[in-house]
Amino acid sequence: MGEFFLAGDDESAVRVGPCKSHDFAAVPCDGIYPDDAIPRWETLLTGAESPVRDVVPMANDGFTVFAVPEPLVTALVSARTDQLRAAAVAWAEFVSEPDDEISLDSAVHLLEGLSALARSRAEKGMSLYCWYFAP
Repeated sequence: MGEFFLAGDDESAVRVGPCKSHDFAAVPCDGIYPDDAIPRWETLLTGAESPVRDVVPMANDGFTVFAVPEPLVTALVSARTDQLRAAAVAWAEFVSEPDDEISLDSAVHLLEGLSALARSRAEKGMSLYCWYFAP
């Protein structure tokens, strides 16, 4: 369970999580491990991988909040639809664990939604984060 969301700063981002309502623009990412997906997406879209900056490090409770690396955000903003689709296809094929499978349509929908969210962040003066709970 989790979602990508926009927040003004780390202090605002730490107040988001399961069972906490907020009014930030968000894209759900249930059924995937976003901390595993982000490096793969970044590699597919930029050819490189950046470290993820934890805002709330994952502890024994399985909850984390992290900032999406800026090179990935930039790639999501500038990616054409065909580039997002190609990355989604490659990622969906890469995800092979039975508990971690994602359909091609869901992968495309997620990356397109994340791209739209990344594009809207600049005009709102916000940063892109993800909260994630792995029970």
